[in-house]
Amino acid sequence: MGLHVLGVNASARTDGFTAELLDEVLEAARRKGATTERLDLVRHPFPLCAGNYSVDPASCGPETCVQGPWDGFGKVAERILSADAVVFATPVYWFSVSSRMKALLERMTSMENQGLLNLGKPMALLAVAEEEGATQALAQMLLPLSYMGFVLAPLGLVYAHRKHLTALKESPEVLEDARIAGENLVLMAERLRGTSFQEPLPSYLYRAPASRAAGD
Repeated sequence: MGLHVLGVNASARTDGFTAELLDEVLEAARRKGATTERLDLVRHPFPLCAGNYSVDPASCGPETCVQGPWDGFGKVAERILSADAVVFATPVYWFSVSSRMKALLERMTSMENQGLLNLGKPMALLAVAEEEGATQALAQMLLPLSYMGFVLAPLGLVYAHRKHLTALKESPEVLEDARIAGENLVLMAERLRGTSFQEPLPSYLYRAPASRAAGD
């Protein structure tokens, strides 16, 4: 069975620069033999995280989330879980990721708290800024997703500054970066597929009483 690469677009627009950059990466992945899919978060709204982890960590999980299980987020989560690799793409709003991307990362706590459900899954990260802040947005995605078990593909960080551009195709450097990220993502997914990685105890157990953590 071939590899499936999911692209997550966290922009308010489905035809903006962020979607355009994401499509370039997905096209490169297709040329390497993968099937691809783009998920526009604006078409799949879901409630914000209720922060239940800080109240009862054991109830923050795929089957125990107080908002569901998984409410509208479940459809997004299922597509992330079923993908062999994921491209996360965000526009930059005030030197940060979009509110949709932040909401996604927060809700994805339920996919790592009771076991790292995406452990070893390759990812690429994209950010499009008007002028500045793209690298900050990339860092804001990289750290939490790495803790969730995702693995960054070589040269899988791609950013673009759209000032003075009417289309990303006007920047050969950005297109080349997108091509390399898409191809490396598939190459890494091919090599990591089926690999078993070491995993710590679910994070909520570290905050549980000693008797509970011991299984009493």
